[in-house]
Amino acid sequence: MPPFKIANLSLFSGQEDQVIKVSNDLWQSLVPSNHTKDYITVSVSIPSLAVQPPISNTETKSALSSFIVHCKSTQQGDGKNLLYVSTKLVQSVYGQDALARLDEDEEDTSSCSVHIQPVELIELDELIIGALNQKTFEFAQQDQDALTNLFIQEPKRIIRTSEHCDFGNGLAFEILMTSPVQQGYVVSGDRTRVLTVDLSDPESQDDSHKATSDGASVSNLFNMLSSPIAPQVIEPKEFNVVILQKHWPEARLYPTPNTSDDDECRVFVDIKDLADCGVFSGDWVLVSANDPKRSRLCRVYGIDSSQNNVVYLPPVLYFNLGLPLPPASMDEAKITITKVNQPPTEGPPVATAVSIARIASPASMDKALQSAFLDSLKGWFEAKERIVCKGDVIAICLDEESARLRPQDDDLDATPIYTKPTTLAYFKVTRLADQVEDSKVHPSYFGSGRRIVPSKTQMVQTGIEYSRVPVGPISHYYNFTEKLPLIRSTSAAYKQLHELVSSSLHPLGRDFEVSCNALFHGPRGGGKATLVKEVVEDLGLHLYEFSIYDVVSDTDAKTEVHLRAKFDKATALAPCVVLIRHMEGLAKKSAVVESGQEPLLATVLQECIKNVNAAHSSTGYPVMVIATTGDIDTLPSSVLSCFRHDVAINAPDEGTRLQILENLLGHSPLAPDISLSNLATQTAALVAKDLVDLVGRAGVLSLQRIDRSIHRKVEVPEEQESEGSSSSTHENSSVTTQDIQAAGITLTAADFETALGEARSSYSDSIGAPKIPNVTWDDVGGLAGVKDDILDTIQLPLEHPELFGAGLKKRSGILLYGPPGTGKTLLAKAIATSCSLNFFSVKGPELLNMYIGESEANVRRVFQRARDAKPCVIFFDELDSVAPKRGEKGDSGGVMDRIVSQLLAELDGMGEGGEEAGAGDVFVIGATNRPDLLDPALLRPGRFDKLLYLGVSQDHESQLKIIEALTRKFRLHPDLDLRRVADRCPFHYTGADFYALCSDAMLKAMTRVADSIETKVAILNAEKRSDLPDPLTAQYYLSHMVTPDEIVVQAEEIDFIKALEELIPSVSATELAHYSKVREKFEKVEEDDVNEEVENKDDDDAAILASLVESALVQAKKNDELKPIVEKKRKGKGKARAN
Repeated sequence: MPPFKIANLSLFSGQEDQVIKVSNDLWQSLVPSNHTKDYITVSVSIPSLAVQPPISNTETKSALSSFIVHCKSTQQGDGKNLLYVSTKLVQSVYGQDALARLDEDEEDTSSCSVHIQPVELIELDELIIGALNQKTFEFAQQDQDALTNLFIQEPKRIIRTSEHCDFGNGLAFEILMTSPVQQGYVVSGDRTRVLTVDLSDPESQDDSHKATSDGASVSNLFNMLSSPIAPQVIEPKEFNVVILQKHWPEARLYPTPNTSDDDECRVFVDIKDLADCGVFSGDWVLVSANDPKRSRLCRVYGIDSSQNNVVYLPPVLYFNLGLPLPPASMDEAKITITKVNQPPTEGPPVATAVSIARIASPASMDKALQSAFLDSLKGWFEAKERIVCKGDVIAICLDEESARLRPQDDDLDATPIYTKPTTLAYFKVTRLADQVEDSKVHPSYFGSGRRIVPSKTQMVQTGIEYSRVPVGPISHYYNFTEKLPLIRSTSAAYKQLHELVSSSLHPLGRDFEVSCNALFHGPRGGGKATLVKEVVEDLGLHLYEFSIYDVVSDTDAKTEVHLRAKFDKATALAPCVVLIRHMEGLAKKSAVVESGQEPLLATVLQECIKNVNAAHSSTGYPVMVIATTGDIDTLPSSVLSCFRHDVAINAPDEGTRLQILENLLGHSPLAPDISLSNLATQTAALVAKDLVDLVGRAGVLSLQRIDRSIHRKVEVPEEQESEGSSSSTHENSSVTTQDIQAAGITLTAADFETALGEARSSYSDSIGAPKIPNVTWDDVGGLAGVKDDILDTIQLPLEHPELFGAGLKKRSGILLYGPPGTGKTLLAKAIATSCSLNFFSVKGPELLNMYIGESEANVRRVFQRARDAKPCVIFFDELDSVAPKRGEKGDSGGVMDRIVSQLLAELDGMGEGGEEAGAGDVFVIGATNRPDLLDPALLRPGRFDKLLYLGVSQDHESQLKIIEALTRKFRLHPDLDLRRVADRCPFHYTGADFYALCSDAMLKAMTRVADSIETKVAILNAEKRSDLPDPLTAQYYLSHMVTPDEIVVQAEEIDFIKALEELIPSVSATELAHYSKVREKFEKVEEDDVNEEVENKDDDDAAILASLVESALVQAKKNDELKPIVEKKRKGKGKARAN
């Protein structure tokens, strides 16, 4: 496939959105030599429209960066690579304001370049459309084939996500979602599933009209700014300040800036504010803040913003204007924009000389990078005519890896490789000399900024300066390879660290010797280092990062030397934050226990931290030390004492997970069926690194899904191929990666669901991973009274937490007991599903460990993981095996007693910890068949204080509900009455027995159908038909002769009757009587219930006795039928043995 061609865009007014035309020269360069059709399918991208501005007034953004369209040749524009596109197509893909951004009123459209390349169309698997009016929706519901035929044309109709389709006669649709790609075509309704959603809502139509009017208003405002009538407001205007998150694309500015203009000296205001200032977009204005020595001339541009009286600045310009930095409040930062009466054409005067010094930072002090930074600094000045003031900071980007691998010989002609930067070095303007001119204009007219022209300005590099650096999203603004989260964390750890570092930066911090030495601890992959980097970037500090394993050597003496060298280097980088990762590698608590002595390296670490704190007085800026560890329990006390502050980072809650997902998926194409809030709920107990892996897995799965879809279209059975489908199969077989990329890839909910399942299976260890089950109350038959009691205990605190704010403890422990097979586990899962709680199932043997103390640690880990995944339900199945009575069993080392004690302590901590301790919204449900074997301390109030008995059904109505719940997904015969089946069941069947009954009945139904097939095959074999193979097999009959009605499996009443005759109850009447006694022991049954049980006792006993007698009679009848045969065989064998 040839690479893309660069062509010039030419717009024409029209409604055509399927076909574009190109000039003959461009057509010849696109079409291969063996092409026979009069059209070709191409992908077109308009770079100037594909870029998104950092600030936008519209909430929705274009779903497509390029569009696929059919292309035909035209004789117009010979000699030029021209591409003719309708205005409707451009607006439908890039938005209603696309024409205003293209400056369509200009006569010369050749200045707008586009990229065009041939592609192959991809067939769609699924098409979800929205009916924009009631007539359209009724048409889609009545005739599905006619609906599909609307999208089938020749040449193939290209369907694009988010486009509006008007087929006339009042039929209008909006394309909501296409799969597997965003642009494709439909062959037939059998190959593509078409779903319709009703969008006939007046509000949606109002929104579309509003968007159209917004696009028109933008165009009108730009035209107003270009009019010769200038506003008459000349007074200075004050603005609030917002720091830009990324570079403003020059293609989105009007008028287009000159190539020599300094992109760091541009300010952006709303179009209305631009008119209030009395200037045009692109004019020179005087920008000043509190310090007049920092004022300068800047270009001002009008943008479409939703905020008035706000100016947007680059991070470096914000810093250079002398605006407040933390710990001062940045919300009150204001600047003044003043119109210049006679704006200069070239900008401020030219400086004669400028002196520049390096700002001490880890990158600028690296000798291996100094020459690369100086070359980049030279190129920065040569690229544009820069405007600087004395005291300004200059940011120079660099790809560190490429700089270290660059050739050292200056004579070597090395081709430059353009890569994304990975680091920044800062320089400071220490001296600025003006050009002496005789002018009537006062020097303050231009501000303090002077223009640097390499041919006229002498540049001198001086020594080293210590300074803070610009604040804000630096990694996003300079497009680093590894970017920090754009949406900052709102966790308590971030706020605590921000306060600690800010206090050290306070002017009085040096006088009071305030130092920030903190230890961060939390789960691995929890974002400890990222959190520190966020604070460093937000406060304008340097970061010096190293791992403790980089300094650990064979002996303590070598380790000490390396550690002191690291801290000595950090002292020269003030203001700086020293980030030490994996602090647990310095010393182990286990080594201290064995030797009985504290490690010497702890004393060295304490001395190093003390020395860097002393640098505050010499340089005027602090050096702060922050260490991270994944397991704080392994650190000895001597190492812990080196840090004044201890900051814990817990697993992210649902809100934090949603914020992380928004950061990760901010620039990813998402399908409309994805709900990030729902995804955040489903990812409980996953830390930040796990979420990064989840998004990566989803991306890989989306590519695999597209690949499977394309290959599935290719592998069509021969008998199903038609003339149209065979051609589409041929096209799909030649689909390349470029075609898929041009068609558009999206992440769907199915991708994340599969990725989440893979992630859980890989993250789950011996204890398991919490997740929300998929069990509804429809799966649970009966148990209505128990359901209400459980929901009162769990759902009430979740929905009304204000009721428990006055010191009232939550009841968070429920014990389910009763005979086996009564649905205790199923009930617990249904509770978690209905309340949207994570379900954490724990089996007793999973907690046991051969090492002393590990079993109790497993109990602590279970409750900690539940707190990380809250709201969560911990389900202890077979609780009697986990917490038996203490002191009665002589287990080795008393491990069971210690487990019970640890379990009691955790249950008490849940009731008393509250939200601050992370104990809120965590509930414990235990299930046991023998509550009399449990430790009595577990059953006191505050622990398992709610005991619920789950017994067998005492009436046929409850049995009917259980059978209906078990058979709700079965295919039942229309004549089957489940009530008659329930009337045949005795009253000592448990839920497990009913499950066996229904499963056996369906199995017998399948056996009956299989027997009928075998009978038909035997009859056909007996007929000896010549048109059939001899012998005829069941496999041949099923694949060639069977009808759909013959293989339908429907459970009938006879199947349930046979299953009932063979079913043996799992719980006997004697065992039920025992469970009733246990219930009377642990529950105080109300007097009415006791009287009712006494009145019905005889009836229940009679019913149980009758069922037992009936079972005995049936068994006796079977024995009588087998008795003669058995006796004869035994008699004969006995005589033989006697002889």
